This record gives sequence, C-alpha cells and structure tokens, in this order.
Amino acid sequence: MKFNSILLLATVLAPTLCHADCQQNAAIANQFINGYIKYNNAVYQQKTKQTALEWLQKNKTVTPHFTQSYQQLLTQAEKEDPELGLDFDPILDAQDYPEQGVKIVNCEAQSGLVTLAGKDKEWKNFKLVVNVLDKRVDGAGVINIPKDKQASR
Repeated sequence: MKFNSILLLATVLAPTLCHADCQQNAAIANQFINGYIKYNNAVYQQKTKQTALEWLQKNKTVTPHFTQSYQQLLTQAEKEDPELGLDFDPILDAQDYPEQGVKIVNCEAQSGLVTLAGKDKEWKNFKLVVNVLDKRVDGAGVINIPKDKQASR
C-alpha cells in the first residue's frame, strides 16, 4: 500500500516538476536572447565596442561549449571568406532581428529546446530555437542546434 501511494504521488508530481523545469528553461532562454538583443542594439547605437565574443565570455548564463562553438564558427567563416566572414548572426540565425525583443512560444521539457518569437507584430513570424542545458544556454540559432530543430527560414 505504501509503495502504491509513493507511485501515485510520483505520477502526480512528475509532470508538475517537468513543467517547472520547462518554464525555468524558457525563462533562461528568453532572458538570454533579450539580453543579446539589447547588446546588439547598443552596438548599433555605438554605445559599446564590446564584441559578441567578449559579451558571451562575460555572460554567466551560457555554457563554455556554446562560447567555444560560436568562436569556432566565426573562425571557420573567416577562413572561408576573410572579407565577409559570416553574413548573418549565428545566435539569432538572421541578419535582422526584432529590436523590441522576443517572447516564449514553446518549451520542450525533454530536450531543453525553447522556441521564441518576436514580440511586436512585425516580427511575430520570427522564430528562434534555444537549447538550455543544466540551467545555462548551450545552443541558439545555428549554434549547437541540430538542423532539423532550427527555426525554419
């Protein structure tokens, strides 16, 4: 009887705990991307000279794996095309972005993938996938996100 009670309790609480983790992952992803957009806006307005790599290295919400993958992607792109490098932002998987920020659209508890979309009407179709691993961002845009899980463009 005691075992049945524990099993019933676990069955009832498990979805709640998964839902809480999903909500926490979504909040982490949303905060990270909105912070990155704020950083990009500051660059555009010439309020900072900090590079995106420097911004990532100082950011405590990303994994070292994310920062390393970002750096490797930039290095490879510069080798392939020294004048242009990448012609898009790999974190946002876009050339342009919703300057007003993003909001949470969906969260997958099992995978840690969070889908975000632009806040304002003009950007509602802009989607972005972020991967949260152990409460830190490990992927966003094209960085560490499998092609079949990336937002369609």
